[in-house]
Amino acid sequence: MSYLEYFKKPIDEIIEKRVSCRTYRDQLLTTHDKQQLLDFCKVMNKGLAGEKIAYSLAEFSVEELKEKKIAGYILFKNARSFIVGVIDKSEFHHTSYGYVMEHVVLKATEIGLGTCWAGYFDPYLIKDVQVARTQFVPAICLVGYAAERKTIKDKIARFALRASKRQAWDKLFFLNDFNTVLTKESAMQYAEPLELLRRAPSAGNTQPWRIVKENDRPVFHFFKKAVKKRYEQRKLHDIDIGIAMCHFELGAALKGLRGRWGRLEYKVADLPEGTSYMISWTHD
Repeated sequence: MSYLEYFKKPIDEIIEKRVSCRTYRDQLLTTHDKQQLLDFCKVMNKGLAGEKIAYSLAEFSVEELKEKKIAGYILFKNARSFIVGVIDKSEFHHTSYGYVMEHVVLKATEIGLGTCWAGYFDPYLIKDVQVARTQFVPAICLVGYAAERKTIKDKIARFALRASKRQAWDKLFFLNDFNTVLTKESAMQYAEPLELLRRAPSAGNTQPWRIVKENDRPVFHFFKKAVKKRYEQRKLHDIDIGIAMCHFELGAALKGLRGRWGRLEYKVADLPEGTSYMISWTHD
C-alpha cells in the first residue's frame, strides 16, 4: 500500500522542497492549514504493525515557552505549534512512528509549512496530551510558517549538522552484501526511489540506513547502522529507518512500483560492526 494518492503535488518535488526549519514566523497556523493537516493525520492512523496512532496539535505562545525555559527551545525561534503523535507500544513502534509521521511532515511541506523533527523534547510540550501506559510518544514535530530570514543560531546548527549534505551512493546502497556497491545502473527503475530515500532527514543528519538489494530479484533489505550511541539508546535511529521507508515507498509508487514490507531476516556475510537487519521491501 502507498499513500501517494493523498498528495496533490509530485512527491519528488515535495521531498526536494522539504528542509528542517528552525526559524518560524511568530504566528499560529491558519484554520484552513490546520484543518488540512489534521485531516491528513486521520488518514495516517495506523503503523506498520497495525499500531493505532492518534495526533494532537499542541499550540503555545512564544512568551509561554520562553518563560518555562523549555529544554532545547533555544535552538529554535518562534516555534509555537507541535505535531504530537501517540502510538500504541509494539516491538516495532519507533520505526512505525517514523514511517507514518514522515508522511505527515511531507503533507505539511506540500501545504507550505515548515517542519522539524524533534527526538529530544521537553515533556511540557505534551502536557495536555493523553498518553496511556500502553502508548508512547517517540518524537514530536515542530510545524509553522518558515521565517524569510534564518537566525545565526539556525545557520550554525545547519552547518554543524551538515544539514544539506547526504552520504554518497557507495556508502548507503549495496548489492547482495556489503562488499559490492549498488550502482544507479544496477538499481534500474529503483534508482529514483533510492535517491529520494537518500535525501530523507535523520537525527543529527546521521543517515543510519544501509540498503542491500538482492542480485536476482527486486527485494531490498533495510539495515540500521548505529552511528551515535545516544541516538541508538533513544531509538532515534529506528525512527530514521521508518522515515527512510516512507521516502522509498512513495518514490517507488511514483514510478508505478508496488511492493510490501516484511521481516525476512536476510543474512549477509561480513556484516559491518554495529549494523543490524530491520525490514525488507519485496516487489509485488
